Amino acid sequence: MAQVTCSSCGTSWPAGYQFCGRCGSAMQISEPVPFIPPPPMGPAPDVQSGGLLFDDDIGAQISYPDASVVRFVVLRGPVLEGTAFDLPEGRVQIGRTGDLAMSADSLMAPRHATVERFGEQVKLDDITGPGGCFLRIREPTTVASGEVIFAGEQYLLVRSAHDIPTEPPSAYAPPETFGTPLPAPRLHVTQLLAGGLPGRVVSTDREQLTVGREGCDLSFPQDRFMSGRHLRIDLLPDGGLSLTDVGSLNGTFVRVTQTPVPLHRGDEILIGSTLLRLEIKAAGEA
Repeated sequence: MAQVTCSSCGTSWPAGYQFCGRCGSAMQISEPVPFIPPPPMGPAPDVQSGGLLFDDDIGAQISYPDASVVRFVVLRGPVLEGTAFDLPEGRVQIGRTGDLAMSADSLMAPRHATVERFGEQVKLDDITGPGGCFLRIREPTTVASGEVIFAGEQYLLVRSAHDIPTEPPSAYAPPETFGTPLPAPRLHVTQLLAGGLPGRVVSTDREQLTVGREGCDLSFPQDRFMSGRHLRIDLLPDGGLSLTDVGSLNGTFVRVTQTPVPLHRGDEILIGSTLLRLEIKAAGEA
């Protein structure tokens, strides 16, 4: 191995030393030190496949560090408010005993819903819980007659004229009876109580119906999560219904009927009786 000698103390050192290891004097290098390239790096992470690589030799899955943070935060419900659930890559089951377990929620099925994450992209992929999942609307949204919506603390069955019963159930209809003739409304909203029992009902022959805490066609003055004027339901020409949140504080939710559904930053989703918000912090984002 080539040697260099310190001009101050005469001690020899391997070529490449910039300072003498004995006296600390700067070494006089007569020729440049040859460049030694670093060892080759492995393949770059495959971002499109969700940041997962596979070793062809052993078939093992290799993960790489991901600086982005994707998580669900509890807004309200039986689970402690503010609790955060980090969402890992791949498919994740949410339920009382799922990958994201919320055992305190009695309305949540053991395996209620499945979400799938690829980097910063998240989608609701499957719903198996009998109560379904409800997603907060960001703009006027069309729903089919006979669907259930959620606002404040109320589950509401919304129907247009062709889905409204015009005859009483046979079990309650004796051959001859008296009473006010059944109305023929254009819009009909029924409050659903625990156990699926019907609660308050409102019908109108108009093409618009409002719901809120006070001064609306259907008012819930005791509902602390309901805004004064919360939502509006409009009848569409084809018999469908248009649902509009009119600036409520806590939002209006529709039941998810088709999957997969992409979820975006800030989306709020009701699973069981737990309200969750999706938070996404991109890599390098403060």
